Amino acid sequence: MSRLQQAIAGAARIALVALPPFMVCRNSDFLKQVSATAEFFLSMDRSSSKTPPRIGIAWTDPSLEGKARQLARTLGLLPDPGQQCDVVLQLTPSRLELSCPGHPSLNGPVAVDFVRGPAGYRRRRGGSEVLLRALGHKANRRTVVMDATGGWGDDALVMAAHGCEVLVVERHPVLAALLLDGIRRASEHPATGKIAGRMRLVRGDSLQVMDRLRAQGTVIDVVYLDPMFPERSKSAKVKKKLQILQLLLIGRENDADPLLDAALRTARKRVVVKRPATAPPLGGALPSHSFRGRTVRFDVYLTDIPSL
Repeated sequence: MSRLQQAIAGAARIALVALPPFMVCRNSDFLKQVSATAEFFLSMDRSSSKTPPRIGIAWTDPSLEGKARQLARTLGLLPDPGQQCDVVLQLTPSRLELSCPGHPSLNGPVAVDFVRGPAGYRRRRGGSEVLLRALGHKANRRTVVMDATGGWGDDALVMAAHGCEVLVVERHPVLAALLLDGIRRASEHPATGKIAGRMRLVRGDSLQVMDRLRAQGTVIDVVYLDPMFPERSKSAKVKKKLQILQLLLIGRENDADPLLDAALRTARKRVVVKRPATAPPLGGALPSHSFRGRTVRFDVYLTDIPSL
């Protein structure tokens, strides 16, 4: 059993789903995987003073209606595409997509695509990513990374593409569904099959997952955090996917500091935090050192926690 599999085995006891090796594989039925573990999706936290978006499910072909309604029940979402929803999770014959009809500026669907598009380009770039240097990953060394803020999975893909074993944790049910679908499709493509085999998804709260991993003595080399970027003072709009992420995570924006504290107690070697290039360190905690890109930087907190 690999160290990543051991991490999943520990996390699965408190997480809502863990994908064992090759569970996402050729000819697997995505919706059956989701339905087999009803706890995979919890109802979303609506305790925020802001109103979370109204999310519904639609389908592009009449033959998909039954599967779409099944997924709606599992997710606790609205199955009627006629509802006036801010966000719509749409089932197509080939993938899951997300669109935002309640926000006209966010036109067009998005999906987790690890084969093509911007994520595919980053995957093919080679070893020049500043992120990889921040992780301290060496090509001939196994590195187990917990991506505690999975989001769209782009950074997790880069890590896995360069040999890291990546435990991706995402608590939002819709984002987790999109990630699972993206891993499924990547596993079926010859260019990304092996890469997808190094990515495992856990749906759950990262604080709870890290608590369990520490209690069981599971070794995680690096914990990676990509918290919500602070609001910009300039008028320039952030990228579409980040705007959608901010929309989905209304009411969950202020947990980055506790995550950093938990990560520092969990990572055996280091914690890496992604920040805007000019932003202050997360929680005011000065990093050991930083790696800077053009628009972002990666703050590195060395931990050197001995293995049990």
